[in-house]
Amino acid sequence: MRQLCVQLLLLILATGEALAQAQPPRWQLAAAFVKRDSVALRRFLTSDVMIWPPAPDTARRGSVAIRYFIDLALASRVTQSEFRPRSVTTDGAYLIEDGAWTFTHRRTKVSARYDLRWRQVEGRWRVSFLKWELFR
Repeated sequence: MRQLCVQLLLLILATGEALAQAQPPRWQLAAAFVKRDSVALRRFLTSDVMIWPPAPDTARRGSVAIRYFIDLALASRVTQSEFRPRSVTTDGAYLIEDGAWTFTHRRTKVSARYDLRWRQVEGRWRVSFLKWELFR
């Protein structure tokens, strides 16, 4: 009986982890940005990520993009960040979403449209592409 209980517990834990990985960790990525947690941010980005900020900035790829995104988070003073997808589709190995990325700084709330592509790497969802428009 005890062995059966242990097996059930392991199955429940494995199922819970699988469910947690079924959807990309949007809220965790947003929270890492607010916390200015460079280690967590790096963990959410693929090594070949493309970061495409609005003009006049230009798109960046790989380690340069990772550094840019981390520096952006470190310099920000946002108190809240949220990705709210409007649509989520799949394309091969990618989960593609577009929606509104919202920031709160003090009492001011701004948002911008974003396009984001997630890819599973080593069993975890990671960002392989992020493009956003000017925040308004």
